Amino acid sequence: MRESHIITIAGAGSGRVPALVGTLVQYKERFPLKKIIFYDIDEERMGKMEAYDRLVLKCYYPECEVVFTTDEDEAYRETDFVFCQMRVGKTRMRSYDEKLPLKYGLVGQETCGPGGFAYGMRSLGAMKKMVEKVRSYSKDTWILNYTNPAAIVALGLDQMFPDDKRILNLCDQPFSMMKSFAKILGVPQESLRARYFGLNHFGWFTELKDTEGKDHFEELRTYLRDHDFKPFNAEQRSKSWLDTYMRVNQYMKYFDEYIPTTYMQYYMFPQEIAAESDPNYTRADEARDSREKQVFDACALAEGRENMDGIEMLTNSVFGNLMVEVAESIAYGLNREFIVLVRNEEIIPNFEKNAIIEVAGTIGKDGAKGYPYGEIPLFYKGLMEGQYAYEQLTVDAFREKNYEKALMALTVNRTVVDPGKAKAVLDDLMEVNREYWYLQ
Repeated sequence: MRESHIITIAGAGSGRVPALVGTLVQYKERFPLKKIIFYDIDEERMGKMEAYDRLVLKCYYPECEVVFTTDEDEAYRETDFVFCQMRVGKTRMRSYDEKLPLKYGLVGQETCGPGGFAYGMRSLGAMKKMVEKVRSYSKDTWILNYTNPAAIVALGLDQMFPDDKRILNLCDQPFSMMKSFAKILGVPQESLRARYFGLNHFGWFTELKDTEGKDHFEELRTYLRDHDFKPFNAEQRSKSWLDTYMRVNQYMKYFDEYIPTTYMQYYMFPQEIAAESDPNYTRADEARDSREKQVFDACALAEGRENMDGIEMLTNSVFGNLMVEVAESIAYGLNREFIVLVRNEEIIPNFEKNAIIEVAGTIGKDGAKGYPYGEIPLFYKGLMEGQYAYEQLTVDAFREKNYEKALMALTVNRTVVDPGKAKAVLDDLMEVNREYWYLQ
């Protein structure tokens, strides 16, 4: 029997949490828990899912103690793992992130471009405060951070807490793409091993083999030249997500050497994406009206119930599986393979050593370790250097409250480029974000 743990879910008002609870139930033998602490500063939003979360755990995990709290001391005082998924400013601020750039013909997306900049500035402040609070109680607690935009948050945390080896930043998009690759190839996902390099939401798959050594990359690349790329769960995805995967095909009409992450679309086709976006109805609205509504409606069925008869147990085979499998690999020293976010150092010798890069690697008791990749070709190096400059300038702007560096960050970003538009959107975003950040 494996040792049991205490976890804190920070951001327990997220609509992803009920599915994460289902995943924790599914993995109870692999990653046993003695206590789950649900924590959020928004008691009302967390409360919309509390009855459901409690009922699932009562029925399927009665040995696990359950706590719901808005007290950060109670949340972090005694815990082994923090599963962190904050959305600072909630849907209201996400809507500004996505809609304000569209006024200027710029990409309106929550993690890329101006919207990602604004979200990153909010997230950095909240994450810094959270890490300091957790560390005031324990240096040993693992912080598994899923808060977006992961690239900016990971870089900022690495520079604010350079010696803290128990902060891991996670992203499920490579994990999701691997699941989609497995479906296309007709092989189990767990048998596939990728070679990959980049920055978060800005990277490329360069090899794909199975555990027997068979190379599947050419087969996959050929498929994507001739067929529409669809996520493994295409029937559950909104049109905007299906379009996102299709643009991998569009990218590969120009550069088919490697397979890009889906987020490369925003950097390669920004004008096209901005032009087809509805400034009055973005993904924030789509998520509220579809996924969030479905989750809240499902959770409402649990009110006053004593059993799960007629109530579906929600699960998530990407976000939840990644979060729990990472924790399992750390807790029991499994050194399983993932696409990881790590400080570069010498992994890519011809790239900035202090950058937080995304590569294949392992996660175990000592955290994440990236496999050495080697030098990268000039084209990709050039793209990454521009993106890294944006990320570093954003972190600098946050830490120094520096307007000029923020303007530089947005100007160097491939989704903006025009300094006039960069200034206009920065001023708009700064105005609506006054309670979270403001620059001098």
